[in-house]
Formats: sequence, structure tokens, C-alpha cells
Amino acid sequence: MAVISREEIKNWIEVVSEGEFHYKDIMGLRTVMTPELDTNLRKVMHDFCHQVSPICESMGRGYYRWIDELPEPENWQDTDPTKDFPVVLPFDLRKYVWIDPETHINVAGSKDSGKTGFLMRTVAMNMNLVNTVFLCNMEGGRNQLRRRFDAMDIDIPNPPPFKTWIRTENFHDYMKEPDTLYVIDYIDVPESGEFFMIAPAIAKIQKKLQELKNCVAVIGLQKKFSSDTAYGGEQTMKKASLYIAMNPGKLKIISAKIHTDPRVDPKNMQWTFEYNDEGTRFSKITPYYGD
Repeated sequence: MAVISREEIKNWIEVVSEGEFHYKDIMGLRTVMTPELDTNLRKVMHDFCHQVSPICESMGRGYYRWIDELPEPENWQDTDPTKDFPVVLPFDLRKYVWIDPETHINVAGSKDSGKTGFLMRTVAMNMNLVNTVFLCNMEGGRNQLRRRFDAMDIDIPNPPPFKTWIRTENFHDYMKEPDTLYVIDYIDVPESGEFFMIAPAIAKIQKKLQELKNCVAVIGLQKKFSSDTAYGGEQTMKKASLYIAMNPGKLKIISAKIHTDPRVDPKNMQWTFEYNDEGTRFSKITPYYGD
């Protein structure tokens, strides 16, 4: 096999690699790996990590990540702090919560809580206001998706003024457009039960929002009936601008980073409602003041 130069290895890491990578996967070399090539690769990676200006960082067990070059400093004074992202939410939640661009909203729902209805209604309420993308797992199939949108009390043209893709993971791969509302139904609990993988999935979405500029994501999560936080625990709450918990017939604001009215803290505000599961209609929405 021809000798692979350091420059070729560096170019692959810089251009092709995404996130963490294993050194054996550089340039697809795993299938042709020899002891000599393995030794040379590990030496090159060691040098990349320990030179005066390292270009890689070891993550352990043969995994590495590329260190980005230092970008230009953020010009934060060019932003307009009085401008929010014009997303409309069910339950008139924007009356209480300010949503900044480049942030995300988490909707944690137990089984049959109306979480999907909330997310689909968010799509329909915003489709004529802002570029909208719906990333859904199509759990009930296309027929159910059609029935739920058709049952809504909001007319949706044909073709719809929003894009829909079926996804079950790596939602951030479909986030390509700036100035966009991304609605994600939903980040599923891994079959392995590795709940700690949910927070990193949210972090990838948040990173994309910051890269794209002027975007917001509304993310569906699963939770137990007896808990206000989603599977994955408090790590799922870290950067959310708004965190909502839903049980059948009840919606609760768990946290809201910025309040529309500084004098009114919406934390722990609750509403009861009735929900038609076939559609996406919430009726008899009433403030609730119990536990």
C-alpha cells in the first residue's frame, strides 16, 4: 500500500471528519489496516495532539476530535436585544415567555399527553409567519399524520407551506436553513435505555441553531407521568429557553429563562385542557392552581 502523507491525513481530518472520529477510520483505512500502518497513524495523531499548536485532541480509546482554528471574536453589539424570534405557541404561551433567536424549547410529555398535538399545532400556527421545518418520526404512519393535520381547525394548503421529513435520530443533519423554525417530534428514548444520550442529541440541535443564526427549535421529549423532567434528567433542561411538561389534560411551565413581563414569573404556571387525539385541537383551556 502507498505511503500516506501527514498532509493527506490532516486534510481528511479537517475536511471529512465530523465530531469525534477513530484514527482507524481516517481515509477508510480500517479495512486495510496493517500493524505498520497502525503504528504510523498513532504516531501522526500523537504528533498532531502534542505539537506547539495542536490541531487535534485525544478523547481516549483511539478517538480524536479536530480543534477548530480560532475564529473572529463575536460582535455581540451588532445584535438587537429587543428582537425576539416570532414563534407563536399554543396556550398563548408567548404572553408569558420571551423566545430569543438561537434557542430551543423543550416539550416533555408522558404517554397520550398531547405532546405531538402541541408540536403539530405549533407547525400550523407558524407556517405562514416564518420558514418552518417539521421533523417527525411518523410513529402512526402518514395516514395518521394526514388525519391529525386535517382535523385541525387551521386550514393547511396543498402543498403545505412547510417542509416535512421523517427522522428518528440525527435531526441536526436536516437543519440547513437560517431564519427557520424547526419542530422536532420527538427525540426517542434509546432502546438500550441509555438516557444519557438524549442530552447530547439536544446539544447538537442547539449547536446547529447557533451556527445557522436566527433559528429556534421546538423539541418533543418523553417523560414519566410522575416526573416533570424528560428521560435524560436535568441535563435536558440546561439550555432550554422554555421547558414545558405535559400530562393528559394538564400543561405546566417548568422553567422560562426570560419573561415577557419582568414582573410576572411564569414558572409553575399550569393549565388544564381537553384534547382530541385524532386531531390537534385543545379545548376548554383553563388556568390551574393546584399542585
